[in-house]
Amino acid sequence: MLGSAVYGLLLLQAGGLEARFDRLMRDILIFDAHVDTPRYTVDEGYRWADEHAYYETDIPRLKRGHVGAVLFGVYVEPQDFPQQLWLPRALECIDAFHEEARRNPADVEVAYSAADVVRIHNSRKTAVMVSLEGGHLILDSLPLLRMYHRLGVRYMTLAHFRTNNWADSQTDVTVHNGLSAFGREVVREMNRLGMIVDISHVSGKSALDALEISRLPVIASHSSAKALCDIPRNMSDDIVRAIGKKAGVVCINFHAGYLDKAAYDVYWRNRESRVREVKETLALHAESPKRWELVRAILERYYKLMPPVELKQLLRHIDHVAKIAGVDHVGLGSDFDGISGMAPRGLEDVSKYPVLVKGLMEMGYSDSDIRKVMGENLIRVMRANEAGAAR
Repeated sequence: MLGSAVYGLLLLQAGGLEARFDRLMRDILIFDAHVDTPRYTVDEGYRWADEHAYYETDIPRLKRGHVGAVLFGVYVEPQDFPQQLWLPRALECIDAFHEEARRNPADVEVAYSAADVVRIHNSRKTAVMVSLEGGHLILDSLPLLRMYHRLGVRYMTLAHFRTNNWADSQTDVTVHNGLSAFGREVVREMNRLGMIVDISHVSGKSALDALEISRLPVIASHSSAKALCDIPRNMSDDIVRAIGKKAGVVCINFHAGYLDKAAYDVYWRNRESRVREVKETLALHAESPKRWELVRAILERYYKLMPPVELKQLLRHIDHVAKIAGVDHVGLGSDFDGISGMAPRGLEDVSKYPVLVKGLMEMGYSDSDIRKVMGENLIRVMRANEAGAAR
């Protein structure tokens, strides 16, 4: 009889969780701070409306994932493009973003403010925005920064994988010991515009400089916790706490190698050969319509060499940031379409976000806190930056 009672209680609890999950999914705002799809639209003619069996983002999968808002990233890596092409390439990607939104008005709409995001989400469409990944793309020009903002850019990552003329990168040489005088001016101008300052990718000193100078909340748009995976791209607990004290948000990156050190070690060890194979394949098959398919096969082969990383490891990173900075200061920044398919098992694309809701429920998070993590924290930061610009 005792066994039957326990079994009955478990069934009741399971039913309660399912009912609670269903209630949450009716209107929860799921907001991803960093997805890198625009380059595929430019290079491969990738269409948002088509459901794809590769990469991680398209409209059918966004719908299944109940995704309410996405910030699409635009980047132009210096090692791949000469300086004279940085601006044309960035503008081409921003145009591709706007054109895809124009082609799909029933499903997505460009948002320029937090109010737009909420309105579009309430209309059962996905709010889409654009961001800039790498301060080198403003070509040391505040007028160009302002022009990007007019085109809809709502945050800028101060540096990318390389140190630029005014901000040190986490993954390159130290030149400025943080931000230069002009870098500090950039942060102040971003505050004036209401463009969110993003400190993913930047060195620890650059991050601390930005936190000191900015009078408004900042974000780390796609960085995980160094305490759980000690790699250069992740955030130290000290910086995580500083972001929290600034009322900002750390958005967890989904890259398997950023979640688990053993996976990263394999990923990094194979990096040179992987990059070389991709470049050689693209050069050898430059005229072939199947060249990108060949590239995807290379990336998948290297992914299979990494030890598997499960969804629970991503949840551990969310939980860690919530514990040391507060649940108001953690969000999602998947880096989908920028992680070369290196996603954790169970969270392979944008259709899988509901499993994070279930995972947080099972970890004991309240409905209110789940809503914060899944999107409301980012909305709060957007509103704060908009209000700060208005002042």
